[in-house]
Amino acid sequence: MKNYLPEIRKNLELIDLIESKFKIKPNNDVDDPLLYCGVADSNIIAQLSEDVEKYFGKPYKPAGEGAFFKNFFDKFMREVGGARKEQTLYRREISESIVLYCAFWPWGSNPVKTSVRIGLVCYGADERDFFTRELKGAF
Repeated sequence: MKNYLPEIRKNLELIDLIESKFKIKPNNDVDDPLLYCGVADSNIIAQLSEDVEKYFGKPYKPAGEGAFFKNFFDKFMREVGGARKEQTLYRREISESIVLYCAFWPWGSNPVKTSVRIGLVCYGADERDFFTRELKGAF
């Protein structure tokens, strides 16, 4: 697992980039140690996507595309809680059991705001414990 740390840390540089370039502030109420959540104005998402794609490639689930079957049958989609049609989800597979992701979740209650989430999904408890320890404060 240790050999995956450099790649993960390199991709987490995206957090500093979006905070400085787009003035996105973290939501400090999030208590998952492997999840960053910030709030952006929805009108910058197209620009933000360009930078995200440099780290993650094209969206795994683009906005406007339904995900009904993926939400039920795709293990990764279930781990992130599924996705609605208007949401965008990027993923970068680090290994078969470790996936880094970035998601744009538009607010239904306030469509001018979008949550930006960057997280690490670990399918095993040992991986989750290891990365929680090794990446403390990185999200």
